[in-house]
Amino acid sequence: MIEEMVGGGTGLYTLGEAAKYARMHQVTLTRWFKGDGYCERVIPLENAKVITFLDFVQALAIRNLRVLYKIPLQDIRDAVDRAVKDHGITHPFAYKHITFLFEKKIWIQPEGKDLIQISGKGHGQTGLTPIIENFYKDISFDAETGFASSYKAYERTYASGSHKIVMNPKVRFGEPILDNSGYTPEALFEAAKIEGSVEEAARNYDVGADQIRICIDYFDYLSGSAN
Repeated sequence: MIEEMVGGGTGLYTLGEAAKYARMHQVTLTRWFKGDGYCERVIPLENAKVITFLDFVQALAIRNLRVLYKIPLQDIRDAVDRAVKDHGITHPFAYKHITFLFEKKIWIQPEGKDLIQISGKGHGQTGLTPIIENFYKDISFDAETGFASSYKAYERTYASGSHKIVMNPKVRFGEPILDNSGYTPEALFEAAKIEGSVEEAARNYDVGADQIRICIDYFDYLSGSAN
């Protein structure tokens, strides 16, 4: 199973890695995927050891639903289960323009069909208005499959311009990468520590000083308060 995931470019993360990149407590993320004595699982997990990029994107969406919109976890769990069981849609939160939020209810729009409410009281009713708030941010989608294809994990603008950290399941199995450099933020972050200065690390790795700075800032960001 894991070999098939790697070969398919799905992106692979341990729960600890995924929690770090999502800026979440690992206990919370583990509960969402595996459940425990306090909480049933929210997202079905295909492999007990790793999660895929699409799983990671679903975790980001659930985090936003919980933190920004205060959606009850039971409603999210019900929505995921109904999307899979009633509509055959796996990874509903990792698919473009298919899952929406309206008046704290989660809706789904299967291809060629009306909107259908899949959480809370009144689930199963249909809606005709397509203007429903989409809670995704910083996610790019594949034009052919519609599934999430990359995640902009961090972006900052410096004197030299805008730089960003991206996660793409087809590049280094989804590990964060400094855009247009091929280097991981961790490699350049460690280089700055070893070389003793931003400028020296930039010189030795043939990148701009601001490209080193964004890696340092990114790790400060990851070490900040988790949700």
